[in-house]
Amino acid sequence: MNELPPAVRQLLHAGQRQAAIDLLSEYLAADQQEAERRIDQYLENDPPVHLRGAGVVRASRLNAMIWLILIILMALLAMIFAL
Repeated sequence: MNELPPAVRQLLHAGQRQAAIDLLSEYLAADQQEAERRIDQYLENDPPVHLRGAGVVRASRLNAMIWLILIILMALLAMIFAL
C-alpha cells in the first residue's frame, strides 16, 4: 500500500504530523515506526505545496476581502493625492 488514506493526508496537509502517524498506525494495525516510515516516504514523494500569491487569496474569503479592501484604499488614496 503506497497510498495513504484521505484522512491521514488531510492531517499531513494541515501540519499535524504526529496525529497522522497515530491514525495511520491504527489504520494499518502496525507500530508507530512503520507508520512514520510510510508518512516520511509519502512526504518525500509528494511534498506539501504552500500556497503563494493568488492561491492564498483563493483559499480563503477573508483573505480575498482583506486584499479587496486594501486595493480600494490604495485607489482612494491615489485619487486624493492626485488632486
